[in-house]
Amino acid sequence: MKEDEEMQDCKENPNSLDHLSLYSETDTTGKVKWNDWFCQVSHFKNIIRHSSDGYAIISLEGKYISVNPGLSRILGYTEKEFQDLNYQSLTHPNDLGSDLDSVQALMAGDGSSLRREKRYKHKNGQYVWIQLDLTLIRDEEGFPQYFAAQLQEISERKRSEKALKESEEKFRQLSETIDEAFWMKDAETQKLLYVSPAYERIWGRSMDSLFENPDSWLNSVHPDDLHLALQTIPKKKEDGNKNEKFRIRLDDGAERWIRLRTFPVFGADGSFERILGVARDVTQQHELERQLAHSQRMESIGSLAGGVAHDFNNILTVILGFSSLLERNRENPEKILQSVEVIRKTAERGTSLVRQLLTLARKVESFFRPIALNDLISEALNIAKSTFPKSISIDSDIPLGLIKINADYTQIHQIFLNLILNAKDAMPTGGNISVSLRTAEDPLSEKGSKMALLEVKDNGTGMDEETKRKIFDPFFTTKEPGKGTGLGLALVYSILENHKGRITVESSLGQGTKFTVYLPVLSESKKEDPFFETSPKDEKKDTRTVLLIEDEEMIRIPLAGYLSEFGHKLYVAQDGEEGIAAYSQHKEDIDVVICDLNLPKANGLEVLRKIRAQDRNLPLFLASGYIDPKIKADLEEIGIKCIIQKPYHFESILKKIQNI
Repeated sequence: MKEDEEMQDCKENPNSLDHLSLYSETDTTGKVKWNDWFCQVSHFKNIIRHSSDGYAIISLEGKYISVNPGLSRILGYTEKEFQDLNYQSLTHPNDLGSDLDSVQALMAGDGSSLRREKRYKHKNGQYVWIQLDLTLIRDEEGFPQYFAAQLQEISERKRSEKALKESEEKFRQLSETIDEAFWMKDAETQKLLYVSPAYERIWGRSMDSLFENPDSWLNSVHPDDLHLALQTIPKKKEDGNKNEKFRIRLDDGAERWIRLRTFPVFGADGSFERILGVARDVTQQHELERQLAHSQRMESIGSLAGGVAHDFNNILTVILGFSSLLERNRENPEKILQSVEVIRKTAERGTSLVRQLLTLARKVESFFRPIALNDLISEALNIAKSTFPKSISIDSDIPLGLIKINADYTQIHQIFLNLILNAKDAMPTGGNISVSLRTAEDPLSEKGSKMALLEVKDNGTGMDEETKRKIFDPFFTTKEPGKGTGLGLALVYSILENHKGRITVESSLGQGTKFTVYLPVLSESKKEDPFFETSPKDEKKDTRTVLLIEDEEMIRIPLAGYLSEFGHKLYVAQDGEEGIAAYSQHKEDIDVVICDLNLPKANGLEVLRKIRAQDRNLPLFLASGYIDPKIKADLEEIGIKCIIQKPYHFESILKKIQNI
């Protein structure tokens, strides 16, 4: 009986919401198959009534004819209250104008349905966001009858969109105002998703060029630093965060120092989705650090100056004393040879001392290359042993096998020097310093890579806990005013950070102090510097024709005489212009050129460059007491076979000539 009543209701109220959008099938006589349609209506009615979305039938005038319980839940009105409302009264005033335009377009035949997002007034007076799907229902003749509406609340989504938009706007404002260049790439496609305007200011290149080729920033990287820049690009999620410092070259030739940090970004499922990069121009900071390092190095030299002066005066005293013995024993060949041997050994000791001073005074420029750490420590120990007071003993345990690291030689030298000077200062009345070097697995590395462990231990005054916490702070010092800047250990910490190393300290009052430095060990073999030959080949006996260009007469005359005694033919010049003229006159005869760097009238580089222009294969030797690292590119360009470091033994020159 109930089904009959519902079927009758369907026939009498075809505009009821329960019958919305149902179209009956007709037979060939045009009679409606009500039984079939009723089955569809029953299922549809249950769906409508239990849906969380709102459904409504609205008259052409905007009156609510029928609504489902879902719409009542969304807007808070009862079904009866809806009958006294129209859509105009529920629509936000700012949305009403566009609503009317859209409805009029539907009525005029511009489509049959529309979708829009608008605000509806809730019974509590608040507005809620609704996604409205509105369909105009027409009769068989095409005349509009009513509107069928589906309403879905999207307030939460709109709040999320608003929050996201505000977040994006804050991010945009932040990224466009900060000094750092910020960028984001897709990890799989490597497509650039975003780059901040600071990129143009730092790199001097357009953002468009980076979007066209996300790797184009690498074109500006200094060739010597390209390997560092490439290390910042994570290839897989296990690579983790990267942090490198390198140089870039602008189109105008200027150089800038960049600190680039990159971070992998993972999705909810742990997949590697994005790569974030933050680049900062640290040129000014780098220059300040360089000046700080140089200042600290000069402070170290000052600390050693007294010991160096004492040692050098002893050397001069020995030479003067045995020179007097030579005069007195001129008739005794055996005693003459003994005196000459002592003078030779003493001069070699002076040579070593000068070389150590040059190492100390070397300008602080970052130049990473493979170095033998044990050789460096041994050399620095020699400086300490020859300059420290005799009340301080130094024990060392340095392995013979090479321990190679990729580092800046001068900066690592500075680290050790600072530590051992601090140890000396901690023992004003004397004591013992112990230095050891070894390799071990790095406990902080996931891959268990090897580290070089350098330990410097003293039995001095030691430190309390508060002092230990502050020792790496800039300008913190326990020394008396005027005795230290407090920059030494801060510099040590900074240098180790740039070398991917670290430092620890163990100390207690009255028990001394131990510093342990950790540096990554290189696995590949060390590449020798092609300009400094250390192991000459077996001697060859054939003679050569040598062009010797040297302005110091006390070197030029005895060296020419020495080489002549071994059968070599000599052409000699005392300045740059004479050297060029001598080569032009005898170039068909000359086998090798030995040229001093600092010559009058034309310096050694200028002379050798002109000679090289006439002969691409002629062996060229450059002699000097000091080679500025800045001219290394010139040496490579000219093609210098080797550098002869002054002071030198004549025998070493002879071997180099015979090994050509």
